[in-house]
Order: sequence, then C-alpha cells, then structure tokens
Amino acid sequence: MTLLTKSKYLNGLQCHRLLWHANKKLLPEITLSDEHKFSQGYEFEEYVKKLYPDAKDLKGLDFKENLIKTKQLIEQSNTIFEASFMIDDLFVRSDLIIPTKEGWDLYEIKSTSKAKPPHIPDLAFQKHVIEKCGLKINKCFLIYLNKDYVKNGEINSKELAIVEEVTEKVSLINDIEEKSKLFMDVINQDKSPEMHISMYCNKPYDCPLKKNCWATLPENNVLQLTNWRVYWKLLEEGIKDLEDIPQGTKLSEKDKIMIEAVKTNKVQVNKEKARLFLDDLNYPLFHFDFETFDTAVPIFDKSGPYQKMPFQYSLHIEQEDGAIEHKEFLAEGTKDPRFKLLDQMKTDLEGTGDIIVFNKSFEISVMKKLAEDFPEHKDWLEQAINRIVDLADPFRAFDYYNKSQKGSYSIKKVLPAITGKSYSELEINNGSDASMLYFYSHIKPKLENKEEIRKNLLKYCGLDTEGMVWIIKKLKKIN
Repeated sequence: MTLLTKSKYLNGLQCHRLLWHANKKLLPEITLSDEHKFSQGYEFEEYVKKLYPDAKDLKGLDFKENLIKTKQLIEQSNTIFEASFMIDDLFVRSDLIIPTKEGWDLYEIKSTSKAKPPHIPDLAFQKHVIEKCGLKINKCFLIYLNKDYVKNGEINSKELAIVEEVTEKVSLINDIEEKSKLFMDVINQDKSPEMHISMYCNKPYDCPLKKNCWATLPENNVLQLTNWRVYWKLLEEGIKDLEDIPQGTKLSEKDKIMIEAVKTNKVQVNKEKARLFLDDLNYPLFHFDFETFDTAVPIFDKSGPYQKMPFQYSLHIEQEDGAIEHKEFLAEGTKDPRFKLLDQMKTDLEGTGDIIVFNKSFEISVMKKLAEDFPEHKDWLEQAINRIVDLADPFRAFDYYNKSQKGSYSIKKVLPAITGKSYSELEINNGSDASMLYFYSHIKPKLENKEEIRKNLLKYCGLDTEGMVWIIKKLKKIN
C-alpha cells in the first residue's frame, strides 16, 4: 500500500517531480553529510526527551506495533514520543503529543536554531491526519535549539531547547485535503512529472534532483547571472543561454562582464583595479585557511549549537622575493581542538604582513568567536583580524572574470580559471567532506582509515593556501 507521509507531503509542496522520485526511492544516495544531519536531529531529540521523563517512547517499534501501541497509550492519556497515525492513504509519526483538558497538544522537534517556514506545513499535515483519526489537536508547538546556549559541563536540556507555540500559523493552512489528493495522483503516475526549472529548485531546500534537472541547461546559462530576479524571469520566458538574452534587458555591470566573456571567449580583466589590489599588499603574506566542523548539540564547553569549531589550518608564508614557508595544524584525538590550535596559530601568525584569506567573512567570524570564548587570546586574535585581506575581493568585483567560473568567485572556481590547477584530483575536494571525514575519524570515530584521512585533509587544506599563492602570481603576470 502506498502511503502519503509527511516527508512526501513536504516533497510535493516543493516539486511534484521530487515527490514522484522520493516515492519510487529514486533519489541520489545519502552522503556522509546527510547522515550527519540526520544524526544531529536524533541527538537533539534525545535531549528533548529528558524534559518529559514520564512520556512513553515508541521509537524502535515497527510499523504495525507502533500503530497498535499508540492507540493503547492514547486511551490511557499518556504523553507519547513517536506516536503513529494512519487513515486511508495518509500516515504520520509525530515527535511528541501531550494530553490536555482541551484535547492534545502536538510538538515537532527540529534541530534548527530557529523556526523556519517549512516547519508550519509539516505540523499542519500532522494535525490534519491526527484529527482525521479522531483526536482533537488543541495547540501546536515547535521545539528547536536555543542559538544562545553555551555548554558548561553537562548539557542542560531546559536551556538547550526553545518551545514556541505556532497554533495560529498552523491554522491558516486549510488546503491539506486537496493537496493530499493531488499528491497521491502524482505518486500514482506511471512516469515522472515534467517540471520547469524554477525557484522551487532551491526553496525551501536545495532539491536533491537539481543536478539532474539542471544538466539540460546550456554550459553558459542565465542561472549564472548575479540577480536571481532577472534569471528566473528569463527562464520563465524560455531564455536559457547567456548569449540569447535580449537587448535592453536590465543587467548589472557584473552580468555585462560575464556575458562579454562568453561572447568574446576572452578573460575580462580590469588591470588598473587588479594592480591597485596588488600594490596594497604588505609582505610577508600569510596565506591562511581554516577547516571547521559543527554540531547541533555542542560537544565541548565554551561552544554552542552549530558553532564553527576549527580543527585545522594551513599557512603559506610568502616573502616579497618569492620564498615560501609552509606551516600547518591538524588536531588529533577526540578532545576540543581549539586549545592546541590557538597555541600554534599564535606562533605561526606572529609578525607583520597581511593575512591573505579567500572570503574573509568566514575566517573573521571564526576568529571573533575564538576571541570571545578564549579571552586570554583576544588581543593577538584582534590584531590578526586587522591584518586580514580578502583575496576574493577582485574576483567578487569581477575585476578578473573567466567564463569557466560560471558566475562564481569561489576559490574552487577561481583557482582553475586563473591557474589551470584544480581540486578534482584530490581524494577530499570540498570543505563539507573535509569536515565530515575529520569528525567521524577523530571526534566521533567510526571510520577506520584515520591515517589516510589525515593525509588527504592536509593535502586539501594545503591546496587552499598554496592556491592563493599561485593566484597572486598570476594576477601579477597579468599586470
């Protein structure tokens, strides 16, 4: 029997094609990053359960057992975690229901640091199904992480979790019956629905089918433009290729540079601005890059939900005569990596000269949090922050643009565009993988090839900073 669950219902709200593929179990394989996200949710739920010690927990029961046990516990007016409800072709499993004099209160637990728009239809669908089963839902609540919580010793569940009533917002959704029937029709189709590329590819979440659906777009397509309002409008008009954009279309200066690069097949360079950037650099240059991980429930004292925890950095120190010295740090063991990282980082960054980073908002935010959490390091960290120069600036401003960047100024696009070198041959070639592989080989070890992972982490982070050295050399040759 095919059932419409709340996850499928939410898939349907985003995209019918996504719903159809989810029902057929044709979505891409779950990644280590996906597994991490799920595990963070489960861990937060366990702390929330400590707030309701008398509740009955049905987690682990199979489908039929859960339905039978739910019915029994409801008759006894028990508070229940993981209660299941099914009627017709609708099925939900609710995080928490609590009996009250007026009926039952419904709670949804989310490992986010705030209430988000998709959480409301999630609760509304649950409420709809539960009430069809004969239970009166009185109030609806979201339980999510307190972003201001700071761990100090044992986790305090009361301080960690925020409970927000959203009954009124849930009550505004009144088309669930209609949408449920529509979504079941979609599920029962023999073929996948044809959908147009549109904003729902990214909202409320990046669709797992996006890579597949967007593969039909031209190599140089309008989604590379900087203004999303412009590119969605162009797509709605059937215009996909950058070279097909009509004369008179309102475009930003960056978009004009992008289109010129495509039409002429030439790199676009503002030599004067690039030279000004280079002339302002103060040697020696400290090319620097962090790698971090984060968790929903903080693991270490002096940290909070989803706080970026630095565990690695790479540093290439470049003298004005071209001499290069490489230094690096990669934490070992399961303990808080910040203590040893800070001690070595203080020594390695000592001196004068610009600290070169790519996209400074990240490095600055990590350093500011380190200064806040470890005030004994505040002075030198603030001095380091004042020395930071963002190598992304000339690329963000499109003072240098190669059409192979596809509208992006990330180092993953800029490095191959300007130097011909890339991350593609590395075992680890993106920050998300680096974070997950470190976390599950060191902090919560479950991966066996720890030494191989460490070797690959050092290569990956090292390329980030060595790549910055190469980028500056290429910019100098242009001028």
